[in-house]
Amino acid sequence: MDLHPGFRYLPALLAQALLLMVLSRALFQAMVSAFADRQGGGLVTLLRMPGNIIHETSHALGYLIFGYRVRHVIFCVFDPKKAGVCVRGKPWSPVTFPWLADGAAALMPLVVGTAALVGVGRAFGIIDHQAAEPTADMSMFRAATDQFLLLLGNLDWHRWQTYLFLYAALTIGAEISPSPTDLRYAIPALGGLALGLILMLVSAQQSVTLNHMLTAAGDWLLPTVERLFGVWALALVLMLTTAAAAIPFAFVIYTLRPQRR
Repeated sequence: MDLHPGFRYLPALLAQALLLMVLSRALFQAMVSAFADRQGGGLVTLLRMPGNIIHETSHALGYLIFGYRVRHVIFCVFDPKKAGVCVRGKPWSPVTFPWLADGAAALMPLVVGTAALVGVGRAFGIIDHQAAEPTADMSMFRAATDQFLLLLGNLDWHRWQTYLFLYAALTIGAEISPSPTDLRYAIPALGGLALGLILMLVSAQQSVTLNHMLTAAGDWLLPTVERLFGVWALALVLMLTTAAAAIPFAFVIYTLRPQRR
């Protein structure tokens, strides 16, 4: 059978997510190398604070959506390890799947953070075009590259809003990627869902009922996939622009600082 668009776009979404995570880790490492003290704190903790609030609040939102209360949330500025913590509490729903809740909460910064980033871009007038249409091929990367180069060339360096946007995009973008701890929870959940989806797609070849169920699920999933694709496409352009501006600046600061021992 032909794969429903709701499922056919999933590999493209995965590619977007991986690229966003790579860019996010690059921004995070740039901030740390330029502004962290010997213990990994200092000015970088304050610079990270807005993005870290979004990151940890996203974890909490993921737990609440998937049936769990939140025991406590600690933002990086209050965390002795300067990382930030969100701990799952007891379930509020009678039906829960702990592994799914952990996986969803781990990945929520990638959803909430990118939405916040696009919102900031629109609020400061950095982007005004509409989100890209979903596509299952690699043309999305060519479109993102073209938009990135256009946006970078059109930045108005005489407007204070440009610098405020770049800081907001830096602190939010650096916290979009799941941390190594988050990935330990996310990978088993994603693996389980992927395996279940593959088994259902294979079984649907022999079962009319299951085929109808998957079609209905695809119809339900498609609007969400389309919206997420559009948000991530815009976020990708903004992240590339922020990285192009912030990483060279952070490198200069790093080279001028006394080397930490």
